[in-house]
Amino acid sequence: MKCMRVKGDGMGRIETKYEMIRKDIEDKISSGIYKSGEKIPSERNLCEIYKISRMTVRQAINELVKDGLVYREKGRGTFVSSPNFLQRNVKSFTDTLKEQGFDPSTKIIEFSTVYNLKEISNIMEVPYETRFYKVKRLRLGNDLPMALETVYIEKEKCYDLQEYDVSKSLYEILNEHYGYKIENISCDIDACISNNIMMKIFNMQKARALLKITGISYMQNGEKLFYEESYYRPDLYKYRVDIYKRM
Repeated sequence: MKCMRVKGDGMGRIETKYEMIRKDIEDKISSGIYKSGEKIPSERNLCEIYKISRMTVRQAINELVKDGLVYREKGRGTFVSSPNFLQRNVKSFTDTLKEQGFDPSTKIIEFSTVYNLKEISNIMEVPYETRFYKVKRLRLGNDLPMALETVYIEKEKCYDLQEYDVSKSLYEILNEHYGYKIENISCDIDACISNNIMMKIFNMQKARALLKITGISYMQNGEKLFYEESYYRPDLYKYRVDIYKRM
C-alpha cells in the first residue's frame, strides 16, 4: 500500500487514516495473512508501508490492542492474538467450542485410580480411603492447547469408566451411561503464574499468567459428583459467570 486515501464508511462519516490502517490490519488478520501468534510489522515498517506518521500507526495499533486482536510484548514487538473461546457456566468444554464454530480435541495425559487423598476426600466429604478415578486431560481448540483439566470422581459412582472414551465430553458419558446430570458447579477462580511444566504443556515461550479454576460439580439431588482442578490460558479462553438476583 503506497498511500492512504481518506474515504467514507457508507454512512456519511469520513474514516480517519488510523481507522483505515486498523481495518486493513484487521482484514489481514481475518484472511490469515497475519497468523495467530505471528509478529506483525514494526511501527517503523508500518509507517513505510502506509506512508504515514508514527503517531497515526501507534493509534491504530492501540485500537487493535484494545479490541484484543493483537498484543504487545516489551522488547519483542506486537503479535496477533489467538482466538478467544468463551465458557458460560454449566456447559462442557466440547459443547462450548462446537457452538462457537471451533474444533475441540483432547489429549489424555493420565487416567488412573488414586486413593488416600486427604485434601480431595475432605472436599468431597468422603472417607479418606475412598478410591477416585483421576482423569487429567489437555483440552485443545483448533489444535491450540487451551486448558489442562484434572477431574477426581469416586470410582464407586462410575465403575468401568475406563471402558469409555474420556477424550470426549465427560458430561455426556456421565449422563448417558450412568444417569448423572450436572445441576450446578461451585467454583473458585484464581490467577497463577505458569511454571516450567505448564509452559511446556501450553507451548509457551515464557511464563505467563494462567486462570486457575477449582470446582465441585453437583447433581440434581445436591450430591457432589466430582471435583475438578483446571488451568486455562486467559489469552485463549474466557470464563464468564452470570449472576442472578435472588427473588
